[in-house]
Amino acid sequence: MSKNKDKQVQYRPYLQLIKSSIQSRMEYRGTFIAFLITIFGFYAAQVAVIWVMLNKFGSIGGWQPGEMAFLYALLILSTGFVSAIFSGMVDFSDFIREGTFDRLLLRPLSTLGQVLTMRFDLTGLMHLVLGFVALAIATMLLEIDWTAQRIGFLLLAVAGGVLILGGVRIIVASFCFFTVQNESLQHLIVFSTREFLMYPVSIYVRSVQVFLTFLFPIAFVNYYPAHVLLNKQSAELFNPVLAYLSFPVGVIVISISLLFWRFGKNHYSSTGS
Repeated sequence: MSKNKDKQVQYRPYLQLIKSSIQSRMEYRGTFIAFLITIFGFYAAQVAVIWVMLNKFGSIGGWQPGEMAFLYALLILSTGFVSAIFSGMVDFSDFIREGTFDRLLLRPLSTLGQVLTMRFDLTGLMHLVLGFVALAIATMLLEIDWTAQRIGFLLLAVAGGVLILGGVRIIVASFCFFTVQNESLQHLIVFSTREFLMYPVSIYVRSVQVFLTFLFPIAFVNYYPAHVLLNKQSAELFNPVLAYLSFPVGVIVISISLLFWRFGKNHYSSTGS
């Protein structure tokens, strides 16, 4: 009993920070609703582009409409959790520039935990709603039989995707310890590269496939696990085993990101703000 109480006390400050973050965002409900509408419009535009291409060509790289919807669903489900949990990494430069991070260092709490919970983003739920809608559409089009084994693998795949995309955000944010500003890097690595996952990785040239698989392994967010979940065979796979490695790759990426964060924090010098 005492151990459980200790754990509750340990996590209570973070839960309070999450609660405060949600309350602060909900104070401006008009802005909150407008942002949700913007997110919906953004994804609607992306879906429209894919739909136009599918209507014109019938498939994209051998992936039919239902399979494209499934690929998209995996991406959005992972993005939803990442948007909610790792939102603080996007504007971490503000913590450094405004001196907020200096105050976090004085508290007997994890600095990373504080940043993540202080900027917990409830709008990530909108991503999840859209992700489940896309998953439902794919299920109807492909008549997917959701067995316990398939559901279990889906959960692991989404968890792996969250760890991969979240780890990337932490690594990019960690550059602020040295450069303060990282907006250009943020847009290039966090947002622009995600566009690659809108389509099957197999449509890209071999060098890009290698990059997205072994050097910047975001292909494990949706492309590789989709092969297992859809029982899809592909000659473009480097090795069939890769289709099962989303979660292990996610663990590796998040572990590297935590080491990079610790390295940056240990070499951090206050801006004096």
